[in-house]
Amino acid sequence: MNAEERKEIIAKSPISFAYLKRFNTAAGILHLIQGILMLSLGTMLEWERNLYTFYTKITITQGPPLVFEVVPDPQVMITIGYIGVIVASFPLISALAHFIIAFAKNDKYNENLKKGMNPYRWYEYVFSSSIMITLIALFLGVWDFWSLVMIFTLNAMMIMFGYLMEKLNQYTKKTDWSAFILGTISGGLPWVVLYAYFIASILSTGLEVPTFVYAIIFVYFIVFNIFALNLSLIHI
Repeated sequence: MNAEERKEIIAKSPISFAYLKRFNTAAGILHLIQGILMLSLGTMLEWERNLYTFYTKITITQGPPLVFEVVPDPQVMITIGYIGVIVASFPLISALAHFIIAFAKNDKYNENLKKGMNPYRWYEYVFSSSIMITLIALFLGVWDFWSLVMIFTLNAMMIMFGYLMEKLNQYTKKTDWSAFILGTISGGLPWVVLYAYFIASILSTGLEVPTFVYAIIFVYFIVFNIFALNLSLIHI
């Protein structure tokens, strides 16, 4: 589907901009209520996790012979807590995004929709989905601070490649998939790391793990990346 075909479909859509404003307002209110409840309940959940740096330490043994040894030197960098409060950031960020497009940026939001674009959702995803995958990484045992920074950044890049996909194809007659391909690579790499930690944790138990455990992480992957499928279907 090229840009002109998308614009024609949008122009004929029975969904009005007034309806979208009401919908986004209602969605923002619901997300805000959900976020406040999660924030309140999240303060009751006691949870802490140390995040480490794994810089190397060099030791020199006087000789002869002179021996240099480079070994990992894990150190606690920060300790994070209140997981419920962090999780509450998802609906709160969504609420903020809905209110922005319903009021402050409503005219610009409508103009972008006419061109088949919705950049504000990508701005929201940069933060909400990157926080989400970072938490998933934490639960799977990725406790190296800088590894988490890279996972967060690669995911944020994937989201902005999605934005670039829309931006590049708002005028094209033939769909340009370059941004989508780059986004798939940058977004897929963190999941390689997550699955490596997941498998290593299972193997370390020495036990036979039920199949549904593998299914859970697979479902996480599918649900997390469903927006990419949606984006591809729009441009096919």
